[in-house]
Amino acid sequence: MKLYRNVTEIRKKETLGRRLSLIGLGVLFVGLLASFVPTWYPPEVVVENQVAAFFQQNWSWISFAALPMGFIFASFGSYFINRFAARRWPGNKSVARPDEVLERSMKGFDDKYAYFVWSLPAHHVLVGPSGLFVFALRSDRGKAVVQGDRWREPFSLGRLFTVFAREGVGNPALELEEQVRKLRALLAKASSENGDGDALQQVPIEPVALFLNPEMELKVDAPSIPVMRADQLKEYVRRRGKEVKLPVSTVREVTDYLSANAVHQPE
Repeated sequence: MKLYRNVTEIRKKETLGRRLSLIGLGVLFVGLLASFVPTWYPPEVVVENQVAAFFQQNWSWISFAALPMGFIFASFGSYFINRFAARRWPGNKSVARPDEVLERSMKGFDDKYAYFVWSLPAHHVLVGPSGLFVFALRSDRGKAVVQGDRWREPFSLGRLFTVFAREGVGNPALELEEQVRKLRALLAKASSENGDGDALQQVPIEPVALFLNPEMELKVDAPSIPVMRADQLKEYVRRRGKEVKLPVSTVREVTDYLSANAVHQPE
């Protein structure tokens, strides 16, 4: 399988996530300190230090403001870390990023396939004999219920205690709808650029919601897009390759065009 990965983007977003998380913890720590100010510096005590005096006069505002601000920074940091940072996964001793876990789940695909990682308008794209697959990755454990266009996670104490560490299910269908639109627009440019790219506009693009954590329990009822775990992906892609077969020349043309328009670097 050919691989096109935007390493610079991945590392930049991972660093951003860690910095935002540290800022969030720092803001929450400041709010905690502010809550002790009335004990350390009672209102009747005259404080000469300007910083201490500021905290003495505004401790309540600082304490209350720090809670939502710290939560926001920590949430954004968790968002980027969950998508870009390496970690240990259940049932596997190695450390890997989400895109590397997806890559391993497709091990065995030959050069007819190409995997684009954060290098196109769609974040995770697989080109194969049946067309294009666009993936929305989720890394959490727990339970997810999908009913048509509705996505939800049943409440549990585990979710409550890991609120800052979770990615959340969100709505992968809506997320992928925008990515598919941008990818289709990129393929449409082929016809205007070289006049022979009409076939690329007809290439099927299939959105797929992919859960990487093997401990995620899925309850699926007539979903609007395919929903599966990573260990089910290879079989699904191969089955689709038997149902829909594109000419080899078209697959090669799509791969070459996307690689020419992708941002990727060797690791």
